[in-house]
Amino acid sequence: MAAPRAVIPGGVWQGESERCEEGICLALAGVDRQAEQQSLTAMTPLAWRLFELSQLRGIGPKTLRALAGRKDLGSATEEDLRYMDARLARALKEPGAFEQARSAARQQLDQADSQDAWILSWVDPDFPTLLGQTDDAPMFLYVQGSVDSLAEKAVSVIGTREPTRHGLMIAERLAQHFAEQGWSIVSGLALGCDAAAHRGALAAGGKTVAVLAHGLQTIAPLQHAELADQIVASGGALVTEYGYGVEPAPPLFVQRDRIQAGLSKGVAMIQSDLDGGSLHASRAALRYGRRLAVPRPTAADIEASQSEIRANVLLAEGGDEEKMKLLQCEAAALSRVRVLTSREDYEVWERELEADG
Repeated sequence: MAAPRAVIPGGVWQGESERCEEGICLALAGVDRQAEQQSLTAMTPLAWRLFELSQLRGIGPKTLRALAGRKDLGSATEEDLRYMDARLARALKEPGAFEQARSAARQQLDQADSQDAWILSWVDPDFPTLLGQTDDAPMFLYVQGSVDSLAEKAVSVIGTREPTRHGLMIAERLAQHFAEQGWSIVSGLALGCDAAAHRGALAAGGKTVAVLAHGLQTIAPLQHAELADQIVASGGALVTEYGYGVEPAPPLFVQRDRIQAGLSKGVAMIQSDLDGGSLHASRAALRYGRRLAVPRPTAADIEASQSEIRANVLLAEGGDEEKMKLLQCEAAALSRVRVLTSREDYEVWERELEADG
């Protein structure tokens, strides 16, 4: 990973005498102006053009990913773009659409700059490797905090917003264990298990990443604004695929869950009901060929018939057909599911994650 960077306008594309496309460059943060001018690293013309096109109505990741292979995209005129892709031609048919998209891209960049945030593209070498390997990775990530926290050695710790007392303890304890071993802890900044995971990582002096379901202009839930500040101040990051101005909405949380899984070598689902949102990330982890860990519920929680643990009970004690139905996976994927019954299992699961390379 590169050194921490801030998005700034102007400058020269490193290694080239030409100007950056639209003058957009990334500079190493924390250096004086003279050093800044000598150490500029550009948002390449390709990345910037893709970002502009992402602001067009009807242009999504599938189209952008197909266009990313065109070496002439960065230098293409608006007229050239019309002949590159039928969807682009339709999007550009509305008068002024291209200029509006370019203006919207500049506004997003300006807002990122005001927060010392980054906009990483799928074609950027700093784009998280594990996430970039998934088939539905976002084309862009907005990052506030340290890019270094988006390391390959990361594990996701997630769960219900209404855990049992034991669930809260396990979320914090598991996150603390992995943080002490140098893992970045990925979670969603939600109430309950997510917050416990972030706090466990912070208590261990580790890094933690909060994946958001909205733009960086807000924090949801609002009561976790201070926790979000602590995450960034401690060398972690707030990450989202959504641009500035996007507000939280239920479908976005479902999409967010795949990012948690994509950034991680494995997902630990602390507690979940049979229809809990944490299952989205758990299913995504198996779909990506990653690992899933599920703590076995305590006898006390089972006896109390806690609804928040029903998915864990099924995965710990149910038959393969039931597990496959719940996780929406093939039988072979069940070999990557580990039930955690004690703290010793943390080390076993960690060795399995490390063995995956």
